[in-house]
Amino acid sequence: MTRPRPSQLETSNTSRAVVVVSSSLLAGAVAAVIAPVTIQQLGTDLGIACTAALSSAVAVGLSRLVSRSAPRINESSVSLADQTSRGVHGSMVAHSSIESAESVLRMKAMELRLDERTRLLDGQSDAVVLVDAHGETRHANLAAKQWFGERGTTLGTSAFIKALPEAARRAVTGVVASACGERRRVEGELVPVATCDTKDSPRSTETKKTPVSMHITHLAGAAEPLVAVVLRDLTAEREADRLKADFIAKVNHELRTPLSSLRAYAEMLGDGELADESERAHAARVIIESTERLSALVDGMLDISAIESGMARADFVSCDIASLCAECVTEQRLSAAARRIELHVKQRTTGAMALADRTLLKQVVLNLLSNAIKYTPESGRVEIEVDLDNLARSVVVSVRDNGLGIPIHAIPRLFGKFYRVAGHEKVAKGTGLGLNLCRNIVEELHGGQIGVESQVGEGSRFWFAIPLEQAGRKAA
Repeated sequence: MTRPRPSQLETSNTSRAVVVVSSSLLAGAVAAVIAPVTIQQLGTDLGIACTAALSSAVAVGLSRLVSRSAPRINESSVSLADQTSRGVHGSMVAHSSIESAESVLRMKAMELRLDERTRLLDGQSDAVVLVDAHGETRHANLAAKQWFGERGTTLGTSAFIKALPEAARRAVTGVVASACGERRRVEGELVPVATCDTKDSPRSTETKKTPVSMHITHLAGAAEPLVAVVLRDLTAEREADRLKADFIAKVNHELRTPLSSLRAYAEMLGDGELADESERAHAARVIIESTERLSALVDGMLDISAIESGMARADFVSCDIASLCAECVTEQRLSAAARRIELHVKQRTTGAMALADRTLLKQVVLNLLSNAIKYTPESGRVEIEVDLDNLARSVVVSVRDNGLGIPIHAIPRLFGKFYRVAGHEKVAKGTGLGLNLCRNIVEELHGGQIGVESQVGEGSRFWFAIPLEQAGRKAA
């Protein structure tokens, strides 16, 4: 803002006042300075008169000089005042600009923090929804939108609350009315909305309900009552609980069966009920087979546990895979001959060298060959192949048979603990741990892959591949 200049009248009055004051001051000052010197020199009345006249003349001259200079002095004073006013105004403008810049920076920082927190919530696998006291949605992360769709998580609506089970709605209402920090947990089932659901398209749902848990928390420190609802999919946990229950049941069965045989025949021998030599020999064979089965079961469980817990270590050496497979075929020839099964190496690539634990890898090959022989009818055929995959830098071992084959629905569970294909239990005995142990040896210790291709009535092909080099693998 520019201050107004003083008027001409104000300037004239100011000039006259300056002249009068200046004339008086200068006359007094000159008189005070000159008077003593003149009195001392002249010492007469004439000297005094001259001094007075001289003083008056000097005063008059100085007064005229000051009078002529007053307008310039006044203009300088006004200019100085104007410049001072502009300086103060400029300082105020600069201060205001600094405050505005700081405000912009604060807003940018708030936007950045909000974006970071939004990204953090969107990165969660659990659905997170913020609800106010009226049941309206304030915020929903990406997982929540995948669960309830765009319409179910529209901000400012109660669509999310309405989509919850009745028990969850009551829990949300109770937490809103409670003190800050109140928490409740509710379990139930929900039907997830398809991710393609939009406001314009009809609501599409999956028929299968999903078990979920909902953690409902009253947020502290908010300006108004706000509730956070965290929804978690319990499918994996329920599946883990089911597998654990199945594992315990299968272990119980696998342990009880040989133990029952052991106890029965041991009691018969102890009571002297088996007088015939052939009966005693049969009892002895059953006892030996039962102990071997128990030993294999315990050893398999311990080996799998050691690998899964990370305690097992592989002793990597340069291994000729083709030679190892030929050695395994030689060991299994008697079993194959007993069932009149043709067993041979169909293809053996020379120079198939890889860093591997020879003992563990031999266990895998023997297990695959043994299964092929057991589940192939008499006069059948079992072949083993060794080949190099130069593109993947790995060696591939395949065991083929023309046996029973495996139903397609059983293949995904085939390498699980204690899993036996329905109907195969009557064909051959087993612990149900062999293939699971093979998978752990190949995948966990050697960083390879294992799989199966099969068709019922035509046979199966079990294969595994391990890398030629073992960079960074666990060694003994």
